[in-house]
Amino acid sequence: MIKMIKNIFFVLACAVFLSSCGAGESDEFDNGDLKNMEILTYSLGDNFTNCYLIYDEKSKKASLIDAPQYDEEIMDAIFSKELSLEYIILTHGHFDHILGANAFREKTSAKIAIHELEAEYLEDPEKSMTFLFGGETVEADILLKDGDIIAFGDISLVVVHTPGHTKGSSFFVCETEKIMFSGDTLFKGNIGRFDFYGGNYDILMGSLQKLKSFENNYIIYPGHGETTSLEDEIANNYYFNLWC
Repeated sequence: MIKMIKNIFFVLACAVFLSSCGAGESDEFDNGDLKNMEILTYSLGDNFTNCYLIYDEKSKKASLIDAPQYDEEIMDAIFSKELSLEYIILTHGHFDHILGANAFREKTSAKIAIHELEAEYLEDPEKSMTFLFGGETVEADILLKDGDIIAFGDISLVVVHTPGHTKGSSFFVCETEKIMFSGDTLFKGNIGRFDFYGGNYDILMGSLQKLKSFENNYIIYPGHGETTSLEDEIANNYYFNLWC
């Protein structure tokens, strides 16, 4: 009982923290410069988790980045644009990023993909914290490793393992479009929590240093809050400058 109360406190505190990150759809960056990728952004659930429907207009192949909850508006967009949803790509295994995964897979036959170290989160309602919402578990179709590539249509996403928020938290990077989907590792002006199961501050700081190795500027689409850029975060984000 004490453990459950503690977990509930952490989840509620998480919701308060994330709501202060400026959650919601951002129009700071103009997607008109993209070559092959179209991006639709949805802010879903009590934690205003960003869900990205990304697709190649030519092939109509699409993927979801995170699935906070099942949403009819997303399904309407898939049907109206005649898209084929190939993958449901999960940046990590916390409840507010996975609760809609099973429903979207059931509706579309898309494959659920996540870093291999996140499988234990999907299978354990305590670790994912879905026990607060009925104990949803998810079985991944594809377990990913650092450096793997997910391709659909003319879009390719590279898996960049960025642990610290969770064990298997990952960026998904489109080199051709210079875009990063960062999950809860990195927000505009902030970083993700590291006090849940599998979180580690020092490891998270190491992941930020790994991001400094990217030579070009990238637009970052985070799990919560406003869109930002890697250049701005390296220059202005407090946490990037702790370990110089």
